[in-house]
Amino acid sequence: MESQRGQSLFFPVRVVSGKEMNIVRLLMRRASSSDVRIRSITFIPKFKGYLFVEAEREYEVRKLIAGLSKLRLASSSPVPPQEIEDIIASETAGIEIEPGDIVRIIKGNFKGYRAVVIAAPEGGRSKMLTLKLLDIDRDWEVKTSMINVKLLEKRGEKVA
Repeated sequence: MESQRGQSLFFPVRVVSGKEMNIVRLLMRRASSSDVRIRSITFIPKFKGYLFVEAEREYEVRKLIAGLSKLRLASSSPVPPQEIEDIIASETAGIEIEPGDIVRIIKGNFKGYRAVVIAAPEGGRSKMLTLKLLDIDRDWEVKTSMINVKLLEKRGEKVA
């Protein structure tokens, strides 16, 4: 299994920005109903407008996206799996959020609201923050993922 895993590569596919998740669902349905050998389809929020399709050969990816408008192979040179793993790992590693910091919620039901961090994960697997919403009349606590917030202030210091 490990030798097979080493043969697969990630091929970047250019898609319509903002429609990535819909296209992932469409491609997964297409892959499951046909004989195309695709291992996975990955969307990394940092790379808007791109999906990474894991397959052994470029031909399989071309076969998967054939006939779909606005989708094209971005490059015939694949991205090594280790590079994709490094990108995904660094996605939340650079964010240092601690209790007392002020954040803006950028995704989800409370998008646009500012909040103060009550509890933050400390090296655990959980990437969930407990937040208290600001600028509203009630004391509301919500839980959201670290990738759904943008740091505004570090305990009184403005962040650029």
